[in-house]
This record gives sequence, structure tokens and C-alpha cells, in this order.
Amino acid sequence: MRKLRLFSSFFFAAVLVLGIFPGPAAPGPSGPSEVQLIVTPSNIKFRAGPPPSFSVCEVTIQVLAPVHTPWRLTVLALGPLQFGRSAIPASRVTWKGTPAPIFLDGTLSSTHPQLLARGEGPKVGVVRFLLKNSWDLAVGQFNQKFIFNLSTP
Repeated sequence: MRKLRLFSSFFFAAVLVLGIFPGPAAPGPSGPSEVQLIVTPSNIKFRAGPPPSFSVCEVTIQVLAPVHTPWRLTVLALGPLQFGRSAIPASRVTWKGTPAPIFLDGTLSSTHPQLLARGEGPKVGVVRFLLKNSWDLAVGQFNQKFIFNLSTP
């Protein structure tokens, strides 16, 4: 048996329908006048040991929106996690979002944007990305970019 040490690094890219990443403009007296997204940290690394452990990385997601403005947030990986010629399908990464029911649990995809959260007005949540370690995963630092898409009707 071999020991598994996995280092994964995801670099986040944000695509917003409205607003600017990474920081918000100063809100007006009645709150923000447009929808904005802040994801911190913008770079996460999974550090893992042998199976059956999980690598866990947390990000804080802040949506700045006027009160009663509905919004949707999706996430898409731009391909599999890559390290040299080794690849891990994006679908091996899952997440748990809190607080529910605004922030959802899900599985990452590199083909279809996945709903990460939906709500209205300003919200803050935490998303824990999980990668289940397995003996079939190569040792290395795997990289991939995510696109977060914040939209309003």
C-alpha cells in the first residue's frame, strides 16, 4: 500500500452579471445599488492524508444586493483538476453550503453550472468544498479555475 498525500489548489474566477470582483463599491444610504459578489479566500488548497479522509476547504461567500432583489449563484469548474498528466474529474468535489436553504449542497461539474445559492437581498454564507481521498488519486498539487456566476432576473 502506498500513502496518499494530495495537495489541490483551486483558483477562483468570478463572472458577475452585475458588480465587480473582488471588492464591493461603497453601498448607498439604503444599501448596495447593484448586485455584487465577494468570495474569500480566492485561492484554496486541499491538504489530505490517506483514505478514508476528506480534504476540506472553506470559502466565505458574500452577496451584496438591494433588499428584496432576488439572485442566483452558480459555480462551474473549467475542467478536471490537473497536475501534469494526472486529472481528477471535477465531479469528485462536493460541497456543503450554510446557512440552508439559501446556500445549497452539491457536486461540482465541468460541463453544467451548478446552483450554489439563491436568495434575495444581502446574504453571507460558508461553502465547504470536500474531496474524498482515494488510493487511486495521484499525489500532487491539482489546479483548476472555478467560475462563479451571480445573476438577477
